[in-house]
Amino acid sequence: MKRMKYPSPSPALALAGVLLASSAGMAAAQAPAAGNAVVVRMGDISIGQDEVEKLLQALPEAERAAVKADRASLDGWLRQRVLSEALLRDARAKSWADRPEVKAKVEAAVREIGARIVAASYLESVSQVPLGFPSDAEIKAADEQGKTNFNLPAGYRVAQIYLATPDRDAAAVAKVREEANRLARQARSGDCAAVARASSQDKGTAARGGEVDTLPLARMLPALRDTVARLKPGQVSEPVQAEAGFHIVKLLDVQPARTATLDEVKPQLQAALRQQRQQQLVQAYLAQLAPPTNLSIDSAALDAALKKTN
Repeated sequence: MKRMKYPSPSPALALAGVLLASSAGMAAAQAPAAGNAVVVRMGDISIGQDEVEKLLQALPEAERAAVKADRASLDGWLRQRVLSEALLRDARAKSWADRPEVKAKVEAAVREIGARIVAASYLESVSQVPLGFPSDAEIKAADEQGKTNFNLPAGYRVAQIYLATPDRDAAAVAKVREEANRLARQARSGDCAAVARASSQDKGTAARGGEVDTLPLARMLPALRDTVARLKPGQVSEPVQAEAGFHIVKLLDVQPARTATLDEVKPQLQAALRQQRQQQLVQAYLAQLAPPTNLSIDSAALDAALKKTN
């Protein structure tokens, strides 16, 4: 078996995938129910806390932690979600869906998506991987074979004080920068956690004294990576300006790079081996369904079709 690597998609890419999925359900968007706190509002369009929670829960644990620390991505998703709903409402108000050419496109899309769903669902049913696969022995063998791919990078446990810069006006940014410098001095000379609880505008981390999580540098905002890498445990940084605001970072602890244990990689290995096995079953079924010897292509007819499309 070939060695398997497990590249981690960036938080931004993961979030974009969830955005595409959630935008498909925009037509069913409803106002948050009673008791569900409103996270963002634009006129009569609002997004509730439960929808944001569903977004985050849909992500793998490691990506969820990184996204929660990346306010720029979260803010961008919320803006896009509200904008998409506003666009759809405007189109509906103008009865755009009743236009013949739009109806034709919708019907064609429904047919195509329906066909894909039926085919994909059936293919999944004929390529089911046995529940007992892989065995513990197979997982252990895969771990031994891929040891060099299971190195965990150094992890940095950090806390932050965050101040947003919603306005790109230079004077407004300068004012936030001045406040960030004041808070950085206060954090260095006193209790950084207390300053974060009192002044950080990232309420999720502020409630924990600013603590974000333990993350490798690659999962942090690019603007913060060099700063965090230079800090020693206990040190507080100068304010660092990122896309959405200023971050004051305190390094709490560093976990050195190491090789992951079998228990740590077992869920990944199990999922990867099952996916690999399912792909093998899919290929075997398709080869049986459409043997290459039964397939023929009329080159002359194909060339004629190509010419007509010029």
